[in-house]
Amino acid sequence: MHYVVTRVPTGIEIIDKMLGGGFERGSSILLRSSPFVDATPVAQEIFYNRLTKGDKGLYVINNRPPETVLEEMKHYGWPVEPYWNKGFLSFVDAYSGIMGLGSSEEFSVKNPLDPQEVDEIVLKALKAKGEGTIVLFDSLNTLIDQCGPRILSNVEGWRRYCLAYDISGIYIYTEWGYPDDVRSKIEHIFDTVIDLKALKRIVASEVLTVTKVDGKPLEKRRFTPFKYAKPGGLKVYVPKILVTGPYHAGKTTIVHALSSRAVSVQRMGTTIALDFGHVEYKGFSVDLFGTVGQPRFDPILDVLGG
Repeated sequence: MHYVVTRVPTGIEIIDKMLGGGFERGSSILLRSSPFVDATPVAQEIFYNRLTKGDKGLYVINNRPPETVLEEMKHYGWPVEPYWNKGFLSFVDAYSGIMGLGSSEEFSVKNPLDPQEVDEIVLKALKAKGEGTIVLFDSLNTLIDQCGPRILSNVEGWRRYCLAYDISGIYIYTEWGYPDDVRSKIEHIFDTVIDLKALKRIVASEVLTVTKVDGKPLEKRRFTPFKYAKPGGLKVYVPKILVTGPYHAGKTTIVHALSSRAVSVQRMGTTIALDFGHVEYKGFSVDLFGTVGQPRFDPILDVLGG
């Protein structure tokens, strides 16, 4: 695939491939997740990757303190505190006010329940950071719950401002059963929609897909299973590869040779054993299983592979 020169990479290879090389500078991305699937690490990984490429950062937070964000990103291997200390990263603190606390951040919302104040502070921060900024809104749900669906008109205004001044936006949103008109309006606002879903029919229940790119819905979607690693972030997850073969064929040797870590489980010193290994390679996370070699155990292969 040939990447378009004007596109900005997210730094997550599987997402960049789905987006045709990344996103347009100044565009808006909605990270939409099913309940209990956390989109925050994906957003934070993209945000950190852009900081390392020279973008300025603005993190709009309304559901926990800024200090918590710094700590959780550090655990994933994305140390953003140096960027914060040097002024390359700024927070809009829309959390402390709801708790009745003061804020030491450059931009803070005293009353997060007031849509007008939220709008004024966010626009003030966007103007101060300017062109070449990546802004992360965490989260759209809290914004709607605190200010009501009417705040989406302000979100549309932020999107237009960002487009005009080459400020790229990432919005975190969970599908918690809002009315259809609200859900439709949310999807309409954003240029790109990336879905993170929970699927019960497969072992790796969390999958990632792109629903909309550059304002155009995709007819054909590709679903990619994933998981998060600490540190490391998003990994394409292959839940199970079976290594099969007759007794003494070298299944254990293969599993141990391919794996970064592996263990063999043997029953009481007999030759009946299962092997388990794990591989981390170029953004992929793979579990390997070496099966029992005796023919009498063949009927359980379907169970092991399910």
